[in-house]
Amino acid sequence: MKRKIAVLTDSSSTIYTFKHDYDNIFMINLPCYIGEEVFTDFDKHGDTLFYQALKNTKLVPKTSQPSVGETLDMFNKIKELGYTDIIYLPISKELSGTYLNGHASKEMVEGINVEIVDTKTTVSILGAMTIEAARLARLGKSVEEIVEKIKEISANAAYYLVVNDLTSLVQNGRLSYAKYRIANFLHIKPLIILNQEGKLMSLENVRTYKAALKKAVDYALKNLDPECGELHISYTDNVEDLEFVKQEILKRKPDVKYQVFTIPSTVTAHVGMSALGVAYINYKKE
Repeated sequence: MKRKIAVLTDSSSTIYTFKHDYDNIFMINLPCYIGEEVFTDFDKHGDTLFYQALKNTKLVPKTSQPSVGETLDMFNKIKELGYTDIIYLPISKELSGTYLNGHASKEMVEGINVEIVDTKTTVSILGAMTIEAARLARLGKSVEEIVEKIKEISANAAYYLVVNDLTSLVQNGRLSYAKYRIANFLHIKPLIILNQEGKLMSLENVRTYKAALKKAVDYALKNLDPECGELHISYTDNVEDLEFVKQEILKRKPDVKYQVFTIPSTVTAHVGMSALGVAYINYKKE
């Protein structure tokens, strides 16, 4: 029996910002809330509506994962389209309960094979994984071969995030108020890494935002494979910071190619609008 493989991811991957022609890619939304307002249609509106609402409110945004029922509905929808297999690539299980809810839904679905991968990542790295999985499925690769490739990408990628305004980190309990006051007084900005274990960790503290952005570029370029690596920049609507980082990259590596994506709403809700990320992925030669 010929296998028909679907690739499912969530909106933290910003897959909706990738240009592609794969009809076997599906996305489930990670809801974001500002007061009573719910933001879910990221495939239709991108992150723009959430960004605008966040800039115009004093309310603390909230996020949640798709429910077991919603995930089960998605599995069944894909099954009804004639797929025999789903490769589900959710946000890192260290960052969300989406992965665990996926497993609960897997136990309830019938008539389709579901393979859930702990991607250990999110943002555009997860989006790139999704594209690669869809490409391999189109080439006729097996589920096992595709999952092996996804795990290989996960082990050879990292995301560096710099946060300018630390208010959101305090509101979400990720930074104490005492540390917040000290950091503001000394103009210290945290450089955060989403590491190969799928955890967000403080890499170092840097004096001034521009210096921290330069550090993020340094780390990404230092680890980027010049032959088969891929560089990503992600931002909200902080265009000046984006242009600054672009120039810093081109100063060091004039020939390097990079792609630009938005920071997904579910991440922006926790880090605020003044964040910027730089990521690398090193693909192994085929």
